[in-house]
Amino acid sequence: MGLNLDNFVEIVQVQRHDFLNHLQVISGLLQLNKVERVQEYISQVSMEIARLSKTSQVKIPAVTLALLSSLNEAAKYQIDIELIINSNFAECAVLDSVVGEAIEHSVGCALDAMSSPEIKGRNLDVVFSENSKKCTCRLLFPEPPQINLDEFEARLAPIGELLSRHGGRVNLAMTNSGIEIFLSFPRK
Repeated sequence: MGLNLDNFVEIVQVQRHDFLNHLQVISGLLQLNKVERVQEYISQVSMEIARLSKTSQVKIPAVTLALLSSLNEAAKYQIDIELIINSNFAECAVLDSVVGEAIEHSVGCALDAMSSPEIKGRNLDVVFSENSKKCTCRLLFPEPPQINLDEFEARLAPIGELLSRHGGRVNLAMTNSGIEIFLSFPRK
């Protein structure tokens, strides 16, 4: 576990590759005089960039890196991550590195559960919220048909131990729409 520089380097390399690829596509479409298609493509790329920029709405750099790493990993499995940022976590009392590690590990568990090609509905919602006592991160995803919940809980146990030392916790729940991983961090 833990955030590392290799993840950051891979993120930069992927984004650089994507940027150059986008420029090539736009150049090719312009050479073919497909101006309308260029406009559509730029709009599509803009939405993609807006999705990536949501990661910086959380004011904890370790969480931004964890989210970027998670988006990068999800793309490898053709899993869509929807970030819903209702809190910037500026009032989170837990060490930045601990919050980042907890989120990255939990998202990794969710991605592993959804990585099998036969799974439909390959979407993961990551929701950041807070109230007067705590900051929360909820991960919501469809229940995979072959999931062993005991093994899944065992994979989350190290995060539970880590968070408990800082006054936080992790819970796993089954909902009507699938599985929810709920991370809770005390506020300052």
